[in-house]
Amino acid sequence: MVYVLIFSLVVGMQTYAWITAALIPLQLGLYYLSRVKGFTTLSPTVYSLVFHLFFVVSYRVSAGISGSTLLSYCLVYFCTLAIAPPRAYLILTLGNLGIVGTLLLIEYRQPAFIITAYADRQEHFIDIASTYAVNVIMILIGLGFIIRNYSKEKNKAEDRARMLDEMHEEKARLISVISHDFQTPLISVRKYLDIISNYTLSTDERQMLEMELKQSIINTQNLLMNLLEMTKSAGRLNNQDVAFNPLYAVEDTLKVYQDIAKAKGLIFEASIPGELTLKGNPFLFTIVVRNIINNAVRACRPKDTVRFTHEYHSDCQVFCVADTGPGISESVQKDILDAWEKTSLHTGRTGGLGLMLAKKYSVALGGELTFETTPGSGTTFYIRFPVTQRQEITL
Repeated sequence: MVYVLIFSLVVGMQTYAWITAALIPLQLGLYYLSRVKGFTTLSPTVYSLVFHLFFVVSYRVSAGISGSTLLSYCLVYFCTLAIAPPRAYLILTLGNLGIVGTLLLIEYRQPAFIITAYADRQEHFIDIASTYAVNVIMILIGLGFIIRNYSKEKNKAEDRARMLDEMHEEKARLISVISHDFQTPLISVRKYLDIISNYTLSTDERQMLEMELKQSIINTQNLLMNLLEMTKSAGRLNNQDVAFNPLYAVEDTLKVYQDIAKAKGLIFEASIPGELTLKGNPFLFTIVVRNIINNAVRACRPKDTVRFTHEYHSDCQVFCVADTGPGISESVQKDILDAWEKTSLHTGRTGGLGLMLAKKYSVALGGELTFETTPGSGTTFYIRFPVTQRQEITL
């Protein structure tokens, strides 16, 4: 439109220039309504109607078939298609062909319909050449717009497909973990029922079997709690930044696992300063500690020891869960914290889901989860929280 305005002023077509000048603000307004206000249907429709009518006038005052208006009609048609939905393509095509065909027919039957001709041959050539150049440039810009939008939609589709694949893999891993971890309590229950049905047990033997069954049920309960927490979070963690006492936060958890350890013949020790204060989400902290302690208790054998302690360093606080169990074999040490990604990994612990949540929530609290292990001698998990970021200590 700016080109048409400039050309009209140069050749002395004042009326045509004023009409063009009036349409430029309208074009900007339609762009604003479409891009800013979201009227993506109204604006293209008004644009198509107004500019088809504008070039009807242009055809009449710009030498008709001898002028450049037909080239401009092609450009208007292309620009309209670039922003129109596919369902409107047929209507726009028929409308464009109908208007152009009607103008050609009227000029053919009534040559006097054309009221303005070129002043000379030079003006004619300049108009055609410049209009063609403008059309090529606008088509290039339009194609860039189309290709950019196509690439954007393609990337979105690929992202959605990738997300669906990840969700499918996540579902498969989840089913694998559930299937694996639920087998143990079911086997224990079946074994217990078979034994009491076929044998007469002494009190000690019955207590030992009941202890094993109770441990399996508690492990399964912990798995269900992890599954529930995983479903509730769904990637959205509400990490409250509040001050809390870590000993108070895990007090109930420690009592539960003290009883479990005692029944299993383990030594369970907890040494956490009562005056310690952290900042973060106490619920997430409890989940981290619960899963690591549960793994340690589950992996240990009678007479082994599980210790939950705290160490304060100049730059961080460290919560340690150490056990004297069988340790972790060298073949799986590198990947144990990512065991959720490797459903075939068997570590002798609850593995994937519990450690995955512990690692995830440790990071959400501003810390990190690491471990040291010696096969045959035990394992120590460290939950480190930088003092300067999310924690405070009160002595």
